[in-house]
Amino acid sequence: MPHVPPMIHSATAAGPAYLLAWERMPDGAWGARIAWIEMEGESWKGRTAHVTADDIAQLDGQDYSTVPRRNS
Repeated sequence: MPHVPPMIHSATAAGPAYLLAWERMPDGAWGARIAWIEMEGESWKGRTAHVTADDIAQLDGQDYSTVPRRNS
């Protein structure tokens, strides 16, 4: 089975999202690369964003130990 990233809650996504990576932001702080799915009419759309760390909250039962860290 392919690797599935852990889930988080994101204000930007207005709900659950996948935590793809921790990434260094231009100001030097850590942020997160996230992805989520939205329904638009009859179709599903994949979305991604680079958000600040305070945009997300961890969810119980998720393993965040394998999330990559990138110094972009």
